[in-house]
Amino acid sequence: MPLPAHIQVTPPKRGTVTRRSGDRRYVYKVVKAYRNDKGQPTNTRTMIGRLDEQSGMLIPNDAYWQEYGLETGPAAQLLPRPDAIRSVGAVYTILGVLNQLGVSAILRSALGGPRADLVLTLAAYMARCGNVMDGLADWCEESTPRGVVVSPGQASRLFASVTHAEKMAFFRAWVALQPVGSHLAYDVTSFSSYSEGINDLEWGHNRDGDKLPQINLGCYLNQSNALPVFYITYPGSIVDVAHLSSMTAHNQDLGIGDVVFIMDRGFASTKNLTHLRKHGIRHVIGTPVGLKAAKTAIAGVLDQIISMRTRLPGGVYAASVEGRFYGQSETLHVYYDPVLAERKRADVARQIENETRQLNQLDQLTRSQADSHRRYFTIDLRDDGSFTFEADLTKADAALEHAGVFTLLTDTAMTCAEALKAYRRKDSIEKAFDDIKNHQGMKRLRTHSDQTTDGKLFAAFIALIALSHIQQRLGPQMKKTSTSKKSILAELDKLKTVETASGLRLLNPATKTQRDILQALDLSEDELRTYATTDHTTADASDTTM
Repeated sequence: MPLPAHIQVTPPKRGTVTRRSGDRRYVYKVVKAYRNDKGQPTNTRTMIGRLDEQSGMLIPNDAYWQEYGLETGPAAQLLPRPDAIRSVGAVYTILGVLNQLGVSAILRSALGGPRADLVLTLAAYMARCGNVMDGLADWCEESTPRGVVVSPGQASRLFASVTHAEKMAFFRAWVALQPVGSHLAYDVTSFSSYSEGINDLEWGHNRDGDKLPQINLGCYLNQSNALPVFYITYPGSIVDVAHLSSMTAHNQDLGIGDVVFIMDRGFASTKNLTHLRKHGIRHVIGTPVGLKAAKTAIAGVLDQIISMRTRLPGGVYAASVEGRFYGQSETLHVYYDPVLAERKRADVARQIENETRQLNQLDQLTRSQADSHRRYFTIDLRDDGSFTFEADLTKADAALEHAGVFTLLTDTAMTCAEALKAYRRKDSIEKAFDDIKNHQGMKRLRTHSDQTTDGKLFAAFIALIALSHIQQRLGPQMKKTSTSKKSILAELDKLKTVETASGLRLLNPATKTQRDILQALDLSEDELRTYATTDHTTADASDTTM
């Protein structure tokens, strides 16, 4: 219910928009600002009252008091002052995870305390709210207990202040915390931008189908704990297969040694295999079955591959072939998945049925149309455009020669089962890329210089570490209940503090659901209570060296 019209307050000076409906103007608080898929600015908002046309003052509704509290002045005498309420559960959880993992301590060592604390605050914001910085100051006020309020401009200056040397100091220490003998998944993603001030933005193969220049990001992810370990960016025009040697050139500086790299077939090339063997970088790489040496190896085992002796858990069959591939002596593990094979055959059968139906409905074809159907059909096209056709099942069988077959190339002593298990865990890096691009909204960079881009990506990487840990710990629970990380963090933000004249306390005890989430992350309600009632004020953002 809105409050009586005789109670009027000064309209907020920022963070609002006004919309007219009939003869009245209503004021809305902007909750979140972002760009839609077309790059157009938009927002979500909450109505906080209407304007008095004579005085220009705001006649507030209940949402206003919940968002802003009471002003000093006449309105303050009319109603009792409400308690200040903040949602602290999500930020506590994100920062708690980063503390547990040692990330916070490493950041403070690399950047110094005040700047590290600001990066942690920005990482928590990006993990919770995404990439658009417009709502940052309001979020700080509403979600950090007595914390420093950081404006978007201060965030940009902080991003620009993070140096390459500081990032590398962080990465070295972070790599040193990883388990010895890990499997590191390596893959590449890209981010698009409208900006003209980022040097590495170039046109290339855009994975998201955006008609925009992009910057590429290569990333290592530790498969044992599903945590991202290291990343670098490079120009968007450079193809993935060409950048592997530049990426691994950092290994010695980072202290990466006793690991096995897991890569998809996009990185398989003579140049890359030569580089990996030369530098003693152990690997498991997916390879295309069309490679001449691979086709020969497959042909030698395919007829005998289906046997209880070669059956792996999950119903996949496998055999190993020693030989020279891409100029190197390696082991090729050949796999046959009957379910995958039948799915491919069903797809081809469905395509033949659909094209037969289409062709039966036509009286004439152009030469271009006829060519589009020749993959599985023999078409006799006459000069007048009339035609006859017949499904060519020999062509279909040839196309299905390797249906259900895939291969992995390795220089390790891994068995077929071990290599496949390691390779299948590689999907953790795809989940990480999905988090940074979609959960955090980094699909669009929304930066305008190299310096701010580098720093913003670094803060996003810190946020990604926390999100990846949450995914790893809560994944089974999230799958069982069909929940997402966004809904998990939203549930945690129902944990609120209330500030009264008598002090600061939790508004309500944690629910069972909230306690289960915290327990799965080795956090507790008692620790939350301590965090929520402790003064966390750090140096003001404007006072830090940026």
